[in-house]
Amino acid sequence: MDTHVHKILEKTAEYIETTQPLIDQHNEQRMAFLKRAHQVAGVLANRGIIAHDSINGFVDKIAADESGTEVWNLVEKLAAAIPVDDLGHIAKVAASGKDLDAFEKLALYGDPFADTRTPGMVE
Repeated sequence: MDTHVHKILEKTAEYIETTQPLIDQHNEQRMAFLKRAHQVAGVLANRGIIAHDSINGFVDKIAADESGTEVWNLVEKLAAAIPVDDLGHIAKVAASGKDLDAFEKLALYGDPFADTRTPGMVE
């Protein structure tokens, strides 16, 4: 075999050896993101924030933007829609006295198992 071709094959093998784990990791993260996006879209639809027949379109829209801009735009819109009595106090959604599901606890308190009987404020 020609030495030039042999060198090209060696470099190709090195490249594949280096990049394949990165590609696999990206694919795993992408699948986890899509799974979580479907879960969140279901919660948003159940809360009436998006229509049930718009779940797939919602997931497609946020999945198309890998930079996360669409997700952060949604978070910003949701945050603007939640009224707060005063700065530094808990939003009315969290203080309404109803039981929160794990996603709401995660979003509001940073822990899906948070104890919502106390405001979580540091004194």
